[in-house]
Amino acid sequence: MFNKINLKSDFLKSVLVLLTGTMMAQGIGYLISPILTRIYSTEEMGELGVYMRIVGFISAIATARFELSLPLPKQEAHSFLLYKISLRISKIVLLCTVLVGIIYYVINPVNVYDASFLAITLVSTVFVIYINLGTNWSIRNKNFKQIARQRIVNSLTSNLLRWLFGALSFGTLGLIFATLIGYAVSSLSFIREYLHLDKVKYLRYSKKKSLPLTKEYRQFPMVNLPHVMVDLGRDLIIAALIVIYFGKDVFGLYSHSHMVLKIPLIVIGASVGQVFFNKCSELVNSGQSTFPLMKRTLGILSLLSIIPFSLIFFFGEPLFSFVFSEEWADSGYYSEIMAVWLMANFLISPLSSLPLVLKRQKEFFLIGIFGSLIQLFSFGVLPILYGTSEETLIFVLWFVSIAQAIYFSGVCMVTLYYAKLGVKGAKAN
Repeated sequence: MFNKINLKSDFLKSVLVLLTGTMMAQGIGYLISPILTRIYSTEEMGELGVYMRIVGFISAIATARFELSLPLPKQEAHSFLLYKISLRISKIVLLCTVLVGIIYYVINPVNVYDASFLAITLVSTVFVIYINLGTNWSIRNKNFKQIARQRIVNSLTSNLLRWLFGALSFGTLGLIFATLIGYAVSSLSFIREYLHLDKVKYLRYSKKKSLPLTKEYRQFPMVNLPHVMVDLGRDLIIAALIVIYFGKDVFGLYSHSHMVLKIPLIVIGASVGQVFFNKCSELVNSGQSTFPLMKRTLGILSLLSIIPFSLIFFFGEPLFSFVFSEEWADSGYYSEIMAVWLMANFLISPLSSLPLVLKRQKEFFLIGIFGSLIQLFSFGVLPILYGTSEETLIFVLWFVSIAQAIYFSGVCMVTLYYAKLGVKGAKAN
């Protein structure tokens, strides 16, 4: 397989650019993580996990998922118009969110901490929206260096401030505010680029020009949006269920374990996935099949996943205890259990953009609902049946890990099948 890899190919060079930037960004985070886990409690880290899930959920639905369509149009002007459409939709969604927050505050006044938490969350969402849109615009233009720089700046800023605020004993708000500043700083280059393009290059927004585009890419709000709402909504519900059944400290351990297991996905999978999305869009626009590229990508990811996930599976608990302190030993044990699940997730996640390119979002939405139901049943029903002891939590983790590994294997087979079929509705050559 390696003999078939062209080291001079644009695909591999683009992956290496993103991979280098992502590894540097994540390296900063994980080098400072052992310090942070000794400064902040498991409960405080759990609240950071809840905040990041809320920001991810709102920012994902705010643009109606039109940001994912930016790499697809053949004409760049159409792509930029989709950029503007996404921003207009996000302004409406954020305004509605503010109004709901004000109404809630009037009916049920919250304390200063909760009000600060909600305000920081909303402001963070604005910056993440620009990061998501700018990232997809950069993918379209193959400006992977900008994406890499943004990730490094984000990680360096937020993690250094988390350390500083932790040393000053700012607690949870320090963690969250540091993350907000990281989002803000890393979004600046994308915001500047958008303002420049809007001023000198492209046509203004108009309903007459926008309606045909929104109709052409309607699958994003109609199918992909519900899909991501299910996925991210599931993560929020699971966070709430773990807090309710087992406590904030246990969720902090689970969230940290989940974060560490996603290192290969964030460092390697995300980089491969973004380049894969760009390459698949080019292949489809030129009438070529994505099947060979998908098989090659799966093979490479399989080889890259063996060592990191095997280390976690066999030595998770002692590794976490040594690196993050004894307080996080249980988090390492959770990682051992979930390693099989997250390895399967790593293999399929970079290929998740393929349904967008092949216009198979509806089919994968239904598949995604089934996967979410498995997790919600595991974390929502099993504790009711078996109690909320530590033994029940371990049983739940084993159940969901094995079930999800089987599920992702099935998703991989289905994705290969649709890649072979090609774009939905396209005439066979």
